[in-house]
Amino acid sequence: MKVVIIGYGIAAHTLASALLKDDDSINIDIFSAEAEAPLQRPRVLSLLPGGEASSLLLPTLSDQRLTIHKAAVRCIDRRAKSVLSTDGSSVSYDILVLACGAKAASLALPGGKSSGVFTIRSVDDVKSLKRWLDGKGAAGPCAVIGGGLLGLEAAALVAGYAGRPVTVVETAPWLLPRQLDKDSAAYLKKRLQGLGVNVVCGVKTSNFLSKDGEVSAIKCDDGFTIPASTIIESVGIRPDTFLAVDAGLDVKRGVVVDDRLRTSDEDIYAIGDVAEWHGQVPGTASVAMEMARTLSRVILDGDASYKAPVSSSILKVAGLDVITTGDATARHEACHVIEGDGYREAWFTDAGILSASVLIGSRAHASLARSGLGKAFDPASLS
Repeated sequence: MKVVIIGYGIAAHTLASALLKDDDSINIDIFSAEAEAPLQRPRVLSLLPGGEASSLLLPTLSDQRLTIHKAAVRCIDRRAKSVLSTDGSSVSYDILVLACGAKAASLALPGGKSSGVFTIRSVDDVKSLKRWLDGKGAAGPCAVIGGGLLGLEAAALVAGYAGRPVTVVETAPWLLPRQLDKDSAAYLKKRLQGLGVNVVCGVKTSNFLSKDGEVSAIKCDDGFTIPASTIIESVGIRPDTFLAVDAGLDVKRGVVVDDRLRTSDEDIYAIGDVAEWHGQVPGTASVAMEMARTLSRVILDGDASYKAPVSSSILKVAGLDVITTGDATARHEACHVIEGDGYREAWFTDAGILSASVLIGSRAHASLARSGLGKAFDPASLS
């Protein structure tokens, strides 16, 4: 069986690893235009000085049944069941998997094309940012729009590397609004301020101010301005659906897939950031990996269906471990908090059952947070 995978991020890497491990008869072709692939995209900012660049690349897959093409796919021929790449090669498939990920979203606002405004998604994006910080953007404050994981990591690294004031601007009432409860976010905000990162929440950017074609400030919707000679936009992703649209597949925000991760073409599947399942495009590494593991079972024995994993994440924010399980943003009957030197843990319960947790700055109880979810919880077990 010939499986062709378009894209070589963590979803494609996980899928190829599983297929090569479990079926000797499968041959795989992977297409990727990124020279650095496979990489863990959430860690791309580690290329900035102060980051842990050694954690960026995924282990190299080496197998005689695997062919990696350093080229992008130009088009999909569904009738011939083949793909044509930018290097002129045409490869036939029995199964085609779209794992082409997403592009960084940006704000369509006045002044957004000014020099000094960046989005971060690829290695080249990070290199461009570093050149700017070492050159024209060497002086002056920096602003990051978006208080999600990538935005906070960018803020902390730029503050440490460039040694300049950095302000994070978040539309939501608090940081990491999809992962953290209000009080945990307040604790994280305080820790970030200790690293030289100022945080402004509950405000919306209305436009960018510039001078001589170079950005100079952010203007918020209440008229308040934040000086910035460097602006990093971290406002989400746009699934890379170009090939799917061109091929006539069903596309909404992402490429629509069913519970078997199949698209509107029975021989084409989609996983990771490009896939839309039940109206959702989660855009997280854990979901991408779970989709890939499910699809490997679908391809190998056909008896599998995708189910969204229990909400959980292990994040690294400005050097701090942030571990979440369950939905800490929901209403809960009780919250048990313990704090110590450099760490805070919040444990949420309903009728005595552990329903969510947020651990910041410590991994001591990480295994309990995962294994105890949905079970009776005694706060005394934390001592």
